[in-house]
Amino acid sequence: MDHYLILDIGGTKTTAAVFTENGEPVKDLFLVVPSKTYEGCDAVFENTVAAGRRVLKETGIDIKEVKGIGTAAPGPLDHETGVIINVPLMGWKDFPLGPELQREFGVPVRLDNDGNLGALAEQRLGVAKGARSVVYMTVSTGCGGGIVLNGDVYRGFTGSAGELGHTTLDMNGIPCNCGSNGCLELYASGTAMNKRMRRDIEKGIRSKAFDDIGYDKEKVSGKILGKAAGEGDGYALSFLREEGRYLGTGLAGFFNLLDPEVFVLGGGITHLRKWFYDEMIRTIERCAVSPVSPDRIRFSELNDKVVVYGAYCLIKEFLKG
Repeated sequence: MDHYLILDIGGTKTTAAVFTENGEPVKDLFLVVPSKTYEGCDAVFENTVAAGRRVLKETGIDIKEVKGIGTAAPGPLDHETGVIINVPLMGWKDFPLGPELQREFGVPVRLDNDGNLGALAEQRLGVAKGARSVVYMTVSTGCGGGIVLNGDVYRGFTGSAGELGHTTLDMNGIPCNCGSNGCLELYASGTAMNKRMRRDIEKGIRSKAFDDIGYDKEKVSGKILGKAAGEGDGYALSFLREEGRYLGTGLAGFFNLLDPEVFVLGGGITHLRKWFYDEMIRTIERCAVSPVSPDRIRFSELNDKVVVYGAYCLIKEFLKG
């Protein structure tokens, strides 16, 4: 049986797996190792190769049984040549990741960024399976995304399409590292939520969420919000309704621009949807030009493995031509 080696290189962790032709992870193994972020391009690359070799060993698959490697990597990148254009946290600038992996393993390599691969996985295998137009957004550290139009990943003229987190909610808002102001991920991401909670602790706001962590700003998380909301805490419920308004505003803009058949939300935020969903839907209803039925907005079931499955789809379809 043919197999595919899958590598998902992230800022904090790297995941490696081996998939069968039918899209099943061998031994259901997803090997996760820390990424060597900030240790330089060679260290990050060698760490990635080591993870690939280790997962092959632990699954008992010989490299001769591997048809190709599907890789998720930070961008910007050139998915055709496999070159990472500029990722400072990895020390990669014009780094030929694809060709280097091919040299190491001796099999074809295909790579893309995590947002594009998330969209591809949801459209091919996930909750948007079969839909012709899909927008995917993960809400976690940031707000990454990807777009599938007419069944194919849409990358745009320069390959930078899908930067959903950098759409502007407030032109006079918080400055963003991208050079703009008021970007969606500065308000709706997990990082943004944690910053707001820290500021609220500093302001002396009382909440069951903060009681549980002894008002320690370093321990804030979505988990404590969800627990407090479940106990009827007014602060947590209000906070998550506000999150719903931020998300709804962003999603309404995406529906106005692309009118996708399905919009998929992923990331840790999905665990809190019970408390932000209604407000998100109300905001979309208010801000979208055309009606958006709630069944067009779905929540990922692949979640933290969505990118790995997307990389499998990428390499398999590339090799099938």
